[in-house]
Order: sequence, then C-alpha cells, then structure tokens
Amino acid sequence: QIGGQPISTATDIYALGVILYELLTGSTPLERKHFKEAAWAEMMRLIKEVEPPSPSARLSGSGSLPSVAAQRHVEPARLTRIIRGELDWIVMKALEKDRSRRYETANGLLRDIQRFLTDEPVEARPQSAGYRLRKLARKYRTFISLSLAFLVVLVLGAAISLYQAVRATLAENEAR
Repeated sequence: QIGGQPISTATDIYALGVILYELLTGSTPLERKHFKEAAWAEMMRLIKEVEPPSPSARLSGSGSLPSVAAQRHVEPARLTRIIRGELDWIVMKALEKDRSRRYETANGLLRDIQRFLTDEPVEARPQSAGYRLRKLARKYRTFISLSLAFLVVLVLGAAISLYQAVRATLAENEAR
C-alpha cells in the first residue's frame, strides 16, 4: 500500500501479521524508535525494504523476553521454544514483502494457526518428509511408543527362541 498499490486482502494479511507479531513479542516488527527518528522517505524505505527479525529472534535479542514471558505466565526459555519454528514461519509469511507470497486469505492464515494449535504441519513452512514425520510422531507419540515397545518385545522373543533352538540343536547333536 505504501508503494502505491491498491488496498487488498494482502494489505489486511500484512496487518494481521503485524498484530500477531505484536501479540507474540510485545513490539512491532519494525522498531518504533526508527520511525520517530526517520523522515517520511526513510520510513517508506524501512517498510518496503527492511525485513523484520522473526518473533523468536526479536524476543531472544531484546531484553523484553522475561517481561513478555511473565505476562504469558510461561518460562522465558519455553516461550522462545514455542515461538521458534512454526509460529515464526506463520508470522513471517504474513509479513512477506512480496504480496504474492503472503497468505491469499485470512482463512489461510487462520487454518495455519489452527494447524499449529493441533500440532499438524503448517503450510507456511516448505514441506519436507522429515518435518511431516516429526509432526506425525509428536501427534501419535503414545501409539508409536507402544508399537516400538511391542516390536522390541517381539524381537527379544524371537532372539531368545532362536538362542534356545540353537542350544537344543547343539545338545541333540552332542547326545548323538
């Protein structure tokens, strides 16, 4: 919009990204002090060209992490872990400078937030097999743990049976 493009859904998505960024970090993506000191042309340049740090980087790099974490009733290290990764990707996709790479609709942003909350793969991240496997493993942790325990018992049972069969065969051969 600042570059003369018409107001559209992409503008609203950017605004939602700024609000989400502020909710997560307690500050705007581009620091206010830069805007207070800058002339109009410099403010336009900052908005159009400067990539804001990811929310987790902003929290880690600022002294506000303890106060933000206290407001959220969570440990500072845990807050950083929660935000790092998927929430970073969601926010940064909403704040993308290139309008075509932002979410197409507010529902797309909402669906990604819901996926994050239900521990499903988010669309904001480039999909990889490893990422999807980790998400599935985390979601079905109990089932996978029980399956692995059953597999271990099965393998141990087979190994013990094989050992006993070899011993019995050796004893039979020795008896002959």
